[in-house]
Amino acid sequence: MKLLKTSLAVVAIIIIASFAWYGSYKSDMKKLEDELRTYLTVEKGIDEQTITSITARRSKMPMYPVVVKFKDNPEEHIYYYREDEWIQLTPDPNS
Repeated sequence: MKLLKTSLAVVAIIIIASFAWYGSYKSDMKKLEDELRTYLTVEKGIDEQTITSITARRSKMPMYPVVVKFKDNPEEHIYYYREDEWIQLTPDPNS
């Protein structure tokens, strides 16, 4: 009986920790999306109506890219945040 109670407690702790991690992850992704939207509209002067979607995700490199789609351009624009600045990866802004 003691083993059953211990096992249930461990499972409950794992489930609670998983939900806490997932909630934190979703919050971080939402924060990145909101910060990029602010950067594009305020600092770059892009009209918010031209932005179709902004989606943050986890990947290997960079760790948290944020993909932006615009109404007038079907190509994905990928940004990432590093050292207090947004950097555009694709398409290459210098070409």
